[in-house]
Amino acid sequence: MKKKNLSAIIVCLLSAVCILLTIALPIRIAGFDSKKTLIVYFSRVGNTDFSDDVDAVSSASLRRKDGVLYGNCEILAEKLSNLSGADVFSVTVSENYPESYEETVNRASHEQSDNTRPKLTSHIDNMDSYDNIIVVYPVWWNTMPIPMFSFFEEYDFSGKNIYPVATHKGSFLGDSVNDIKELCSESEVRKGIPISGGSVDFVGIMPFVMVAGWVMLAIGTLLNNRFKSKTAKVLLTDMIPILGIIMNVLCIVRILI
Repeated sequence: MKKKNLSAIIVCLLSAVCILLTIALPIRIAGFDSKKTLIVYFSRVGNTDFSDDVDAVSSASLRRKDGVLYGNCEILAEKLSNLSGADVFSVTVSENYPESYEETVNRASHEQSDNTRPKLTSHIDNMDSYDNIIVVYPVWWNTMPIPMFSFFEEYDFSGKNIYPVATHKGSFLGDSVNDIKELCSESEVRKGIPISGGSVDFVGIMPFVMVAGWVMLAIGTLLNNRFKSKTAKVLLTDMIPILGIIMNVLCIVRILI
């Protein structure tokens, strides 16, 4: 097998995995009964007293749109809600986290090492009416934020389907899915989906870019097999699959980091 063909096959396989990671949950929740599905998220925004001039650009977990501050998990939860029509619930704590990211990291570390359970200020009155719970959270210290532990311990999730979605900066899901399984032993905890925090804004378009790359790769391969002689047409058809591979590789890198 030629090295070019082998490289193309490897890229296609990696692309397929990434596409499944980015659209598996949206495809599945699109078929859910919206009235029986709840999207729960935890974000620094809503749990932190940010100043008006906070620099969202320099933070990997913050976005500013039309002057309003948003968190990655909040944006992702809203995207999933728009797709499914499901209700959205934000987990909030009574004692907000500090604006400084470093101080928040330190507090999160102490909460985890001390096995604390922060008091929550938001609560769900009709949890029994939901069958599917989609939880969106950042990975802190290799698991979900400790307030999410408080959330899972507050309700009875027996018989429910739980779908973890974690934003990360290289740690992927960490131990969060296993921790959810321990907290909800009577639930069906599905395989988690990790999404790079910096890729949240592109989740909706990356699958289409990758599919376009596949199409270019397939067309270029077919044309290359047709033209045997080294002509200008062959050089052009060589560029089409190469461009398709580049598009897929860039999307893969964007999803992972």
